[in-house]
Amino acid sequence: MKPLAAPRLPARVRQKIIATSIASSMLALAVLPAPTAFAQARNNAARFRGEAVTLNFVNADIEGVARAMSVILKQQFVVDPRVRGNITLYSEQPLAPRDAYLSFLAALRGLGFAVAEVGGLLKIVPEADAKLQTGTVSVGEVSRRGDQVMTQIFKLSYENANNLVPVLRPLISPNNTINANPGNNSLVITDYADNLQRLGRIISALDVSNATDVEILPLRNALASDVAPLVARLVEPGSTPAAAAGQGQSDT
Repeated sequence: MKPLAAPRLPARVRQKIIATSIASSMLALAVLPAPTAFAQARNNAARFRGEAVTLNFVNADIEGVARAMSVILKQQFVVDPRVRGNITLYSEQPLAPRDAYLSFLAALRGLGFAVAEVGGLLKIVPEADAKLQTGTVSVGEVSRRGDQVMTQIFKLSYENANNLVPVLRPLISPNNTINANPGNNSLVITDYADNLQRLGRIISALDVSNATDVEILPLRNALASDVAPLVARLVEPGSTPAAAAGQGQSDT
């Protein structure tokens, strides 16, 4: 007995099914993250996974402690040849890998060194060189913590970027930088992540609208310069009526 043949669908139905399948495939590809971004996010998530550790480094060589942190964080450290000396790093209680890393950053900063992330590598360099080697750039809200040097771009909506440079400069580490970009009215600041979070809060508080409402009243039968003194007596204190020449005349 021969098997029954599947009924042949009309051409219009077959075309609709094929189009739907292609659209579904393209949508699935569109929502996948780019390979580089996906790999970076996966590496950042894996960096701080692992069991809690107890730190007990007393006057230990910086390079040796960096190798130990590489094992804890599953992340490679590169130590600049100019980074020399001993470091003390200990904890009374076991720390999560992330907290251990933050303690390591704080201890390095106390010795005049900093960590700059470049191409997935964590480089330990003299603090003065960290601003030139960091590859971490963020826009908007500061998402990082700790004493890692990074660059943050703050876009302003109301305040002039040049006006904030002298206000914020004293709050930034002497070895790090702040620059204003007049083209898009933004601030480019390179500093430690924790301080960038503080600067972000200050900038948000200063970048507010303080403009007053302006209303233009066209005149038809009177001169604006004659009416302005009369209006000045009626407006609220602090408001300033201004007369503009060539506005014609008013009915009043």
